[in-house]
This record gives sequence, structure tokens and C-alpha cells, in this order.
Amino acid sequence: MDPVTHGLAGALIAEAGFAQKLGGRSRYLLAGAAMFPDIDIIYRVESLPAYIAHHRALSHSFVGLIASGILIGGILGRLDEERRYIPWIAACWVALFSHQILDLITSYGTVVLYPFSQTRFYFDWVFILDFFLTGTLLVSLVASRLKPSQSSKRAGIGLAVVSCYIAFCALNHAVALHHLKRSAEENGITYERAAAIPQPILPLRWSGIISTGMHYYQATFYSFQSPEPPFQVFTRTNGSFYEQKARESELGALYLWFARYPVVDEKVRNNIHVIEFSDLRFYIKLHRFPVRKPFVLFFRIDPDGNILESRFTRM
Repeated sequence: MDPVTHGLAGALIAEAGFAQKLGGRSRYLLAGAAMFPDIDIIYRVESLPAYIAHHRALSHSFVGLIASGILIGGILGRLDEERRYIPWIAACWVALFSHQILDLITSYGTVVLYPFSQTRFYFDWVFILDFFLTGTLLVSLVASRLKPSQSSKRAGIGLAVVSCYIAFCALNHAVALHHLKRSAEENGITYERAAAIPQPILPLRWSGIISTGMHYYQATFYSFQSPEPPFQVFTRTNGSFYEQKARESELGALYLWFARYPVVDEKVRNNIHVIEFSDLRFYIKLHRFPVRKPFVLFFRIDPDGNILESRFTRM
């Protein structure tokens, strides 16, 4: 989820009770705490591979959030005239874990068990930019500030509405996934796994992905209907020697750990093999206009299998 949404969630959490106990400044401090896990964006300055490897890892994990809450809450408690360490730590934990929850409901993936496991978890309920969710948080925060005497009550109602919206998205996702699997069975597609990836603007719109041994079948559909053929077909692997060389490289191994539905495209240009990996999870189409795909990994390999160039690019 985007930083603005995280910050609004932290401020609304403060308004729901902590501001009345810890003072008005807690609104800003908990908004900052709710955004704090994204401090790992600093890895983007180093390189995109470093960002992919470390974003939503330590600072987003249970271990990282518990430690961050103690650190930030301890500092705020020390600066508090009444030395209220426990209340500040508890408030920071609530704000920090709201960040983890809002990230888990997207499709990007969060390594919540780091450093004990590198597994990425995701629920695929909400697109990473959800205007309904962000708008509800903003309206609730404004409404709670308009009448200070009822601020905690209005903020609590706002958090309840946000929770209901997330629950709706979870149910909506289950319905969409059911329709996708039924469509695959009706069309004789034997699949290993299937996913409904949320799409932008409308929470009812999904990218359905059916994974088979060698290919992916993809269709965009609404959750109240089953996707219908023709499905768009993407190559999961062509099994070539040059693709294998790309997969075995350091960048290739990182990418395949990160990607859920890696698509491979292989061409030969001037006797040089060009391999491109992209993740079907990030393919987005608005009507008939394709949006550029992030996280595309590009290789140039000579006929002997030597990697001449490897880098991330955008399409």
C-alpha cells in the first residue's frame, strides 16, 4: 500500500483513542510510525536488485515491527514528560502492525517471517493503490477532527468501515477466484494453481491467471462473472539452454524468488540471444491500453552461453 494510506491509517488510529491519552501530537507521531516500515525504500538508492531483495522484508516482518515499536516507543516515552513508555510502545505497535496488514492484503508480497523464512505472503484482496480505502480513511479522519468531542467515536466508526471494506474485498476475491477456477474446468484447462489479482480503479475487476506446466492463461474479468475464452496465453518457460543460463545467474535467481508468475520471452538478434523475464502479476490493462510493466529483467547472451549483459528495465 502507498505511504499516504499508511499515514492516514496511523493518524486515524491515534484519533480513535491514543490522542486523548497521549496528546494531540500522537496523531503525527503515529502517522509517522505507520509509515516507518517503508524506510527500506533506501535500498532503491543502492540499486533496483537491492530494493527487490530487501523491500518488505526485515522492516515489515514480525521481528522488525516488534523491535521498531520498542525503539520508537521507547524514544517517545523518554521524551514524554510523564515517561509513559508502555503506552507509547503499545501505540507504536498498533500503528506499525497496521502497515503490515495493509501490505499483506495487496499482491506485492511481504516477508513477514524474516529472518526465519524468505517466503513472501500476500492475500491479493486489494490493489496497491485503492482510492476507496484511502478515501474512507481520509474522510473518517476529517470527520473526527470536525467535532473534537466525538473524535474518538467517529474515528472508531471510520476504522470499522475500513475493516468492513477489507472484509468485502476478501469475499470479493474468493468469489472471483471461484469463477476463475470454474472457467478453467469448463474449458478443459488443467492447472497447477490459479490467482485473481486485483486491478486498479474498481475493486470488482481482476486479472485471472491460470498456471499450467509450460504456459499461463490470463483474462481480465469482473468478480460477478466467469472469465470467458479466448484467454491470452503467455510462455512460462521454453526450456532453452539460454533461458536456463539466465535463470541460474545471480539476478535470475533473485528475480525468480520475487516473481510469482514469471513470463519468459526469447529472441535472437545478430546471433545474440535476448532473454526477458517479466511477472504476469504486474501486467495491467486499462480498457485496451496497456500500462508499462515494472520489474522486467533483460539478458543478452552469446552463442556459448556467456552473459554479456543483465539488467532491470521497464516496458
